[in-house]
Amino acid sequence: MNNKENHIQSLVNNDVDLNLQSKDTKIKPLQFWVFKNSKPIINAGLLTDFLELNNFRTLSIKGYNETVKFENNIVTIYTPQQIYNFGLEYVKRQKNDILRNEYIKIVESIIVSKKATLGSLKTLELKPFKDTREVALICFKNGFTVVLNDTINFHNYSKLNKLIPGYFIYESQIIKRNYNKNTDYKQAQFYEFTKLITNSEKHFLNVVTALGYLLHKYKNPSIAKAIILSDILSQASNTAQGRSGKGILIQALHQFLNIAEYNGKNVDLSKDKFVFQSITLLTNLFLLQDVQQSFNFEDLFAVLTDKMSIERKHQVKIILDFIDSPKIALTTNYTINNTGGSFTDRKHLVFINNYFNSLHKPEQHFKNLFFSEWDHKEYECFDAFMIYCIQTYLNHGLVEYNSPELEKKSIENNTSKSFVNAMETHFNKTDEYYNIKELAKFVDEVVSMETRTKSKTIVKWLNVWATYKGLTLEKRLSSGITKFKLHLLKS
Repeated sequence: MNNKENHIQSLVNNDVDLNLQSKDTKIKPLQFWVFKNSKPIINAGLLTDFLELNNFRTLSIKGYNETVKFENNIVTIYTPQQIYNFGLEYVKRQKNDILRNEYIKIVESIIVSKKATLGSLKTLELKPFKDTREVALICFKNGFTVVLNDTINFHNYSKLNKLIPGYFIYESQIIKRNYNKNTDYKQAQFYEFTKLITNSEKHFLNVVTALGYLLHKYKNPSIAKAIILSDILSQASNTAQGRSGKGILIQALHQFLNIAEYNGKNVDLSKDKFVFQSITLLTNLFLLQDVQQSFNFEDLFAVLTDKMSIERKHQVKIILDFIDSPKIALTTNYTINNTGGSFTDRKHLVFINNYFNSLHKPEQHFKNLFFSEWDHKEYECFDAFMIYCIQTYLNHGLVEYNSPELEKKSIENNTSKSFVNAMETHFNKTDEYYNIKELAKFVDEVVSMETRTKSKTIVKWLNVWATYKGLTLEKRLSSGITKFKLHLLKS
C-alpha cells in the first residue's frame, strides 16, 4: 500500500468494534475451495463469491477503495487482516487441518498482501447519511431516533433502508447503549447540572443550544461558528479558575461524537501544519483544549468557512470539503480578543458560572462521578436530555447570552478599571464634549505615559467603550485641545 492509500485509510475510522467483528457467528456458507487428489485448492473467484454472499463490498472514499461489510444499511469497515480472519473462522468450522493449513498459506497473499480479491468485490453504491438542516439522526443499539424540531421518533433498524433509502450509517456511529423513548430528560442529573451552571433561562438556552449545535452533524455554511467554552470568573479575571464544569460538558459530547482533541496551550495554526492530523473522515468535532490568551482566533477563519487541509508527516495531503470537515470548539481560561465583525460571525460564546469549583465539585453535589458511575437508568435520562438539546437547537438556533457583569469585566480587561469608573461617574453624558486630558487625569494606568502615548491610549479605550455602549465617538481639535463626544448611533 502506498503513502496515499495508507493516509486515506487512516482517515476513515479508528474506532471499529473489533470484538464485535471477531464474534461474528452469522457466516453464510459457500465453499471456496475444491479438492484435487484429496488436496484442497483455494479458488480466488469462489472466495470473492463467499465474501460477497456475506455482504462484503467495496466502498469508494475520496478515490480510495475501502472494504466494508454491509447489513441492514449499516456499514462496518474491515481491514484486510480482519477479512482474512473472517474467512479463517469459516474454514476452522470445517474441522479440516489440511484445509486450514492451505488457507493460511495461500489466502494471506490473496487478501492481505495483494488484495486483488478485495478489489474485485462489488461496489457499494449507497452514500453515508449526514444530518440535514431539519433532521438529526442518533443511533443506539436497539434502534435510532429521528429528531425534528417538533417530534422525536424512534425506529428499529429494520426501517432504516425505508426511511433513508440510498444511504447507510457507519457501525461506529451507533452508541453502545439502549434508548428508552419514555424517559423524562428532566430527571437527568445532567439536566440539573446544566441548570446549576447557568444563571437564567436564557443562559440555560445558551448552553443547551450550543450542545445541540455540536450534536447536530449538519454543517450550515451560514452558521459556521466555533463554540468557545469558558467560565465567567476566568473571563472576568483573565486567570484560570478551573473545576467549573467545562470538562464535564466535553465528556458529555464524547458520549455522542467522534472527537479529535488537540492541546491548545502552545498552538500556532499559522505555523503548525499538522494541527489537524488526528482528524478522520468520521470526526464530528475538533476540539482545541486550554487555548491561551495569545491564541490568534483569526487563524481559524479559513477552516471554519471553507475546506480543511489534513496533513500528516510523510503522507499525502488530504482536503476535506466543508460539509465533510468537523465542527470546531475551544476551551479557554483567558479572554479571547473579540473585536471586529468577522470575529462575531465566527464564534459562539458559552460562559458557564462558577457554581462548581475546586472546593465544591459535581461529585460532592450529586454523590457520584458522572458517566463512570452511572447506571443504565441515569444514562437513559442523559441520552434523552442530549436529544432535547438537539431539538432545542433546531427550534431556536444558537442563543446568545451576555452577562452584564462579565461585559463590564471584559471592558475593564480591555481598558482599565479606573478608566471604566471615570466613564461611569464623570464622563457619562452623551452629546457633551469632554477634554481628553481631563479624562487622562482620572486614569491611573496612563498618568506615567508621555503625552502623545497617553492620548493615543485614551482614544483607543474610548473606541472600545463606545462599542460597548452602542455609541459613536466623535473627536475635534480646538485651540490645540482635543475633545471627544459620545452620541447615539443614527438610525
